[in-house]
Amino acid sequence: MDTNMEKPRLLDRLRPNLIWIIFVTLGWYMFIAAFGHLAWESLMESIKGSVSPAMFFTLDLYAATIVDIITLFVLCWLFVKNRYIWKSFLIKRGGPDYAAGDILTEDDAYADLYGRRRNGLKMLGWGLLLGFLTNFFCIACALLHGDIKLYFDCAASQIPYFLFSLFCVCIQSSAEELWCRGFMYERLHERYPLWVAVAVNGVLFGLLHIFNPGADVIPIVGIIITGLSYSLLRWYSGSIWIAMGIHTGWNFTQNYLFGLPNSGLVSEASVFHLGAANGTTTWVYDWVFGVEGGIPALFIDGLLGVTIIYLACKNGRIKELGMNRVKTLEAHGLKMRVTETAPVDPAPVDVAAVEAEEPAVSAVVTDAEAANAYTADAAEEEYTEE
Repeated sequence: MDTNMEKPRLLDRLRPNLIWIIFVTLGWYMFIAAFGHLAWESLMESIKGSVSPAMFFTLDLYAATIVDIITLFVLCWLFVKNRYIWKSFLIKRGGPDYAAGDILTEDDAYADLYGRRRNGLKMLGWGLLLGFLTNFFCIACALLHGDIKLYFDCAASQIPYFLFSLFCVCIQSSAEELWCRGFMYERLHERYPLWVAVAVNGVLFGLLHIFNPGADVIPIVGIIITGLSYSLLRWYSGSIWIAMGIHTGWNFTQNYLFGLPNSGLVSEASVFHLGAANGTTTWVYDWVFGVEGGIPALFIDGLLGVTIIYLACKNGRIKELGMNRVKTLEAHGLKMRVTETAPVDPAPVDVAAVEAEEPAVSAVVTDAEAANAYTADAAEEEYTEE
């Protein structure tokens, strides 16, 4: 027996597990950010009498979540091990260009495969369109079923307000996506198969809404299904921007275009208004929670997830759901960490050819070296910083 073999250090055995990742995510998201929200509430109280009720609603409910994005930024940059997560949110034109010490993400694999980054306004636009169409489907069902009646009530002078509201809704929706389909998704996918990241995202996303007005079994189940589908969309598209877009499109459509409750919260101003004496609660529409409390919402969001799984089965990507981040990168001919500066050819990668011969980039380390990167002094340094 080799007596010189170094025993595993305590920090090596205390690698982040599922419960710890969830605890850190919720702790920062719900408690640390709460101090920022207290400061924001003080600001809102100081301007309450000088802005319209509609503007106050938008600032108080939607714009306030800029605090959550700032908190996430601090979390990603304060602790070294989280910094790779932030870059998966950003726009970067062209193919990948890896530098020394880079920790690669799942998105790097897609960038290497397709020769370009997928984050950007195009993905955001597709998401906005998907959000509008899926929400409008639910509203159309409620209209046809006779549960609601809508009245047009909008002046041209309100257009700047609605554009500003769209921007604020994007902030709020993006904050939730960056925390759930960004930070928590990446940290879970680092150690666990992708399906674990998808499942945990869906469940926690639903539970985050249990204190909303009118929250009940069907609305929460519907939001859980939404969280599952949005996580699958983020994975399949290779971009969190499409998830940010679909979330924004959904919330803005029901809250500001049609004046319906957004998870129980109703806007003070909208293009269409709901007749106060016409709303009712049925299997299609919930008078308090809105279309998110009806069966059509469960159906359309579930259909989105099923469609993504079908497409993944059709093109052979379904196996990625059983892989963690390291195995996903390996499937695309990459490893987890880069040891020296070495730009990668942005041309599409032939995975079969990569498996048949040595990768063209010798700067990418082996599995053993990648594993060793998280042990001994490196592991101690990283987790000390956390």
